[in-house]
Amino acid sequence: MRVRRDIAGLTVGDRTTAETGTWHPILDAYARGVERMKERDLAGGPQPDSWMWAANTHGVDQFTQRRPAWAQCTHGSLFFLPWHRAYLAWFEQSIREASDDDDWALPYWDYSAPGASRRLAVEFTVEQRTVDGVLVDNPLFSPARSPQPIPADSADIVEALAQPRYVLEREPGFGGALPDQFFGTVEDRPHNYVHMVIGGVMRSPATAGRDPVFWLHHANIDRLWEVWLSLADSVRLTDAVETPPELRSAWDSSTFWFGDEQRPKTYDMAAVEDLASEQMDYEYESVALADPLADEVAERRAAIIAASEGGIGLDEAPKWQPVAATFDLASGEEREIPFEGGGLSLDEAPPTRLMLELAGATAREPHSAYDVEIRSAPDAEAHLVRGFSTFGLAGTPDDEVRNYLVDASPVLPDLLTEGWTGGALTVRLLPAGDGDGNGEGDEGDDGEGDERAISVAQVTVYVQSP
Repeated sequence: MRVRRDIAGLTVGDRTTAETGTWHPILDAYARGVERMKERDLAGGPQPDSWMWAANTHGVDQFTQRRPAWAQCTHGSLFFLPWHRAYLAWFEQSIREASDDDDWALPYWDYSAPGASRRLAVEFTVEQRTVDGVLVDNPLFSPARSPQPIPADSADIVEALAQPRYVLEREPGFGGALPDQFFGTVEDRPHNYVHMVIGGVMRSPATAGRDPVFWLHHANIDRLWEVWLSLADSVRLTDAVETPPELRSAWDSSTFWFGDEQRPKTYDMAAVEDLASEQMDYEYESVALADPLADEVAERRAAIIAASEGGIGLDEAPKWQPVAATFDLASGEEREIPFEGGGLSLDEAPPTRLMLELAGATAREPHSAYDVEIRSAPDAEAHLVRGFSTFGLAGTPDDEVRNYLVDASPVLPDLLTEGWTGGALTVRLLPAGDGDGNGEGDEGDDGEGDERAISVAQVTVYVQSP
């Protein structure tokens, strides 16, 4: 079985050595494979074993004519993790063939481990490297990436790994939510956030596969799926008895295909879920969490289970009840959302949890991420809650939309303490940062009419009560 290794143990560590010295065989083979795949594009355009064919399989921009094998990526879907796992396995085989290294396995970038470097390995940052004594262009280099390290908050994995269920209703599970149109916790953060922080072509699903670091990032997301499965009490989609039968059937019968449209390489779900299968045939160097991180995950998971009254199945958790909705919320604007029937009966059954659904989000040029500001009344104190990354809204087709679930439960005690009667909430979207209207690392603000503002077609408020 091949071993996917952490790139932290493979990098030479400094730019001079990366430019003039010898690379680790795994990264050398990767560079040679990528270079050979890119040469095939130059020889006759995208073909099933070329670089752009692999990249276009994930997504295509508005200037690229689509093919049946292209633009397959599954984002905001319960199938996000298995599709990308099969995609990586197919790509990994492509690199093995292009580099003539039958034992090659894709490395991963563990940017979330305590003490780990959140800077991209230097082998991806130098424009040239030395091969057989000759200075040549580095095929792993992409000029538009951000040189900054990934912020710790963007690389956070505690909330994702702490989620005990793969799928939940009306809130993010580890792998997604029902209905199947929202991001799972691991797809939102770190996946989406890291894409946006790296920048360049990585900011859009339409172009992300063109960056060689894309594959290391997704190898780590795939590894986190294995980390999550290794934790006690993690409930797979097919293990929860309350999973709708049609969803279980769709999951079990799924097949993913790549490459030559006449003779595609196919992967069924049984093989994808089993890393020991002939088609996967790999393991990760480590799926263990360091003690401080493991303790954080365990503590947070215990709190999540307690909040759901110990339930671990879809029907065992309290149900979400929609209580209010509004339309056309633009970032920077405030919108008061009155609740139906004059408000909740807080004296009888105060809500224990609060969720906002932001449906139909669109944008031409959004900030990298947004937080949500909530007030119990228009003149009350503002409370910020953890929001969402806009990966998938930058550089993608004009008609692409995204749907987000924002858990506002952390500020619910503050709202109740302030005397919130359940009659209305005031909400506002702000670029993620310090809450002053300017997102960290983004220029400008989201004032009315600003082309950087995003728009949300509908905001719905859900509550859970004992």
